[in-house]
Amino acid sequence: MTWINDLIEIYDRNKDWVGKPKPIRLSNPSKEISEQNAYLLPLSHTTVKAQYEVTVDEAGELVRADALGPRGKTTIIPATIDANSRTSKAVPYPVHDKFQYVARDYQDYVSLKTAQNDAYHSYLQQLRDFVDSPDGQEFRPVYQYLKHHDLIHDLIEQGTFTAAGIKSERPEKKDLAVFVRFRVARRKPFWNDPIAFNNWDHYYQEHLNQDETHGLSYVTGMFNQVLTNRHPGAIRYPGDKAKLISSNDSQNYTYRGRFLTPDEVVGLSYCDSQKAHLALKWLIELQSINIDGRIFLIWGVEESVTIEDLYFGLGEYESGDPNEPNTNLGLATEFKKSFWKGKEIQAHDQVYVMELDAATPGRLGILNYRSMDVQTYFNRIIDWYEGMRLTRYYQQSDHAWNPSLKQLIESVYGTKGSDKIRKSALSRVIQAMFDGRELPKDMQRQLYIRASHPTSFKADSSPNWQTVCLTTAAVWKHKAKGRFKMGLDRQETDRSYLFGRLLAVADIVEQGVLDAKEKEGGQTSADHMRGSKRRLTNARRYMSTFSQRPVTTWKHIYQQLQKAYLPQSKFQFKAQKEFDQIMELLDSDKYVDQPLDGTFLLGFSHQRNAWFKKATESEEEK
Repeated sequence: MTWINDLIEIYDRNKDWVGKPKPIRLSNPSKEISEQNAYLLPLSHTTVKAQYEVTVDEAGELVRADALGPRGKTTIIPATIDANSRTSKAVPYPVHDKFQYVARDYQDYVSLKTAQNDAYHSYLQQLRDFVDSPDGQEFRPVYQYLKHHDLIHDLIEQGTFTAAGIKSERPEKKDLAVFVRFRVARRKPFWNDPIAFNNWDHYYQEHLNQDETHGLSYVTGMFNQVLTNRHPGAIRYPGDKAKLISSNDSQNYTYRGRFLTPDEVVGLSYCDSQKAHLALKWLIELQSINIDGRIFLIWGVEESVTIEDLYFGLGEYESGDPNEPNTNLGLATEFKKSFWKGKEIQAHDQVYVMELDAATPGRLGILNYRSMDVQTYFNRIIDWYEGMRLTRYYQQSDHAWNPSLKQLIESVYGTKGSDKIRKSALSRVIQAMFDGRELPKDMQRQLYIRASHPTSFKADSSPNWQTVCLTTAAVWKHKAKGRFKMGLDRQETDRSYLFGRLLAVADIVEQGVLDAKEKEGGQTSADHMRGSKRRLTNARRYMSTFSQRPVTTWKHIYQQLQKAYLPQSKFQFKAQKEFDQIMELLDSDKYVDQPLDGTFLLGFSHQRNAWFKKATESEEEK
């Protein structure tokens, strides 16, 4: 029950946000960015998209009716357990609902199987019971209007359907399959009124207290609680039918023979269930990553904390904006940046990580849930990114670089991989990161194979070969657990690292000569991008073979280099000096024809970066 307790704590800590919109920007990596509001719903409420708004006066007479656009307006409405789970059976919401429930004259426009509109009568009876109670007085004008007037007829006379774009004189069934919300003139709208929220919740919980089973709540340990085995859905997105907790196995398997009734499995009070599910839904809307239905979510507790030089000497860090939800939204934002952009994260107190996905349309499962202290959390993320950090030289200066998780996954599977593959890969990488482990072996192998085959990449490949090669180098650096530096180490004697350095120098020399010939012929790099495929150097063409038989392949590459390219290169003496220095470190027991590991790509990347940095510095000195 840990995750339920943690979510209840989130709900209780953010009561000031109940019913209030929190603007957010959707940042699903595979979708366009858009804006919407996230709502921490009041207990016993849900949200719908209402297409029409009807305003009545205190006497229950129509004042006006407005169309709210084809997408409708998000509206918080009172809800019952049965209405939230309704399918084909007519089960009304208490106040706001579809025309079938709220319009007395619905059957005049849509033919029904029965002689009367049972949905309308069920709705009206439920609303009458509510408005006759002390909690429902403010809703009485709505009841009076719907009891004595024909809603659809009134909207036709008002021209409301015409304003909504319905061209026919009589609205059809599909035009009426939408929600209508109601308000009373000169009063605060029900969907923005905390008093209205509390009145319905109080009334409904009193109703449940009389009709539902009472018992022990496993979450709080409290006795004589109103228990429920029907729990909210629509957790990941509106219309989501998958539930975290369900007990509809009363036939066939009958709980796999272990229990007779769902109450024997667990006792969960209605109030606790509502708080936990509504808090989770809010957190998902507010600060999650959604890939093909799999939710990656993080939240924390905002408090003032002191950080001892955690990252770049941050010193004391104060958090806790009173105008922001107390869910550590900033932490979640930085979390998403760290995953998809490789950014550093600011510090907070306690961290919770959750992954959810549905194997079937009706079952939502928690794939991974953990809470950890902030020190462990940051140590794991810092170890991951610092372990993969390399030095890249561009714009005439050194820059620290490490692959983001997005780059890492795309380097392994490419951008054309399915969302199913991407979400599974992200789950595995997240768990490896927080467990303090290296990248899974199969992903390492796939990276190595892709990076050592430059010829398989096209000019417009995304990610390109250079990114895949650098990512592979970063992964092997992380795998070595601090053995290798961020930049070139001229004293490093690792066999694979040294062969990678040799290949890098050969690649640079040959590419320099090819570029010079292109310039002489009047063809630019831009021409190559528009024209035929650019010729690869021998170092890249033979890289796959080189990784398996480095000595034999190197002899062939070096012979071609000496014959056709080295004499023409302006870096002839510099390159030969590098070859000699590297060969001195490759003593006889290392100069053997055995396969290399991914460290050769680290040496390759380090050598290239150091070469271009030195070349730029030499030009500046001139």
